[in-house]
Amino acid sequence: MHPVVVLIPAAALAFLPGLWARRLLKQHNQIDLEHLPKGRELARQILDEHGLQRVRVECTDVGDHYDPQVKAVRLARDKYDRNSLAAVTTAAHEVSHALQDASGYLPFVWRIRLVSLARVTGQVGSILLIAAPTVALLGRRPIPGEVVVGALFAMLTTGLAAQLAALPTELDASFRRALPLLRNRIVDEEQARDARDILLATSSTYVAASLLSVLNIWPWLGTPGRGVPVTGLSAVSSSTCSAATGGVRRTTLRQRSSGGAGRHPSGLARTVRVVAKPLIKGWLGLSRGLP
Repeated sequence: MHPVVVLIPAAALAFLPGLWARRLLKQHNQIDLEHLPKGRELARQILDEHGLQRVRVECTDVGDHYDPQVKAVRLARDKYDRNSLAAVTTAAHEVSHALQDASGYLPFVWRIRLVSLARVTGQVGSILLIAAPTVALLGRRPIPGEVVVGALFAMLTTGLAAQLAALPTELDASFRRALPLLRNRIVDEEQARDARDILLATSSTYVAASLLSVLNIWPWLGTPGRGVPVTGLSAVSSSTCSAATGGVRRTTLRQRSSGGAGRHPSGLARTVRVVAKPLIKGWLGLSRGLP
């Protein structure tokens, strides 16, 4: 497969959803609506009604988010004291994460665990990759290729797992919690449609990030006839570092067989069919208000 076939969709996934989300947030944050509460007021009201007085509502400069460690809903300065549609929609979404945390919503719990695991595997993998040439120079014995590739594979898979775990959490917070909260309280039907568009655009960034993670890992999921087999880590060259020169050689992944070409779908095609299509269909169904 030509690299351009993968690079063009990957570039679109990386940039277009973020541009769409920023455009809608900016558009709906320009006008304050007198009948709407400020972002911080709506957040505080919903939290108090659900018995979450211990959860703080704070202003931040690092982007809207909910911090489960210190139990704080944080809103950016351009939404904290604004009563725009973007402000109340964002506040309802972030408060929804606090409600998920308080109720022990399982995808939220697993998201937190997997993010922590991905952080650890990323740090260990980075240290290992940096240390490989040093160990080869000083010890005159290269780190086995299986170890290096195993670390890379762990970094990719835990990152993918964390991204996939974020999806049900974000979709639930947006379309099953935040949007009904807004509809039942403060917005009319037209504003509810605009709020749904905002939530749809912001959730698309998570869908795009998950698909990008799938694209990162799909070469490892090849079939015997095409790509790199999952069981093929033992086929990695056992020498990735040269003890004499200290140079790190590129690890070569070899196919174990070549007789199955044409009989099996490629790793990318299979991954798109098994993961990407249900992911996008579920996202579209939720965003349209379908069960």
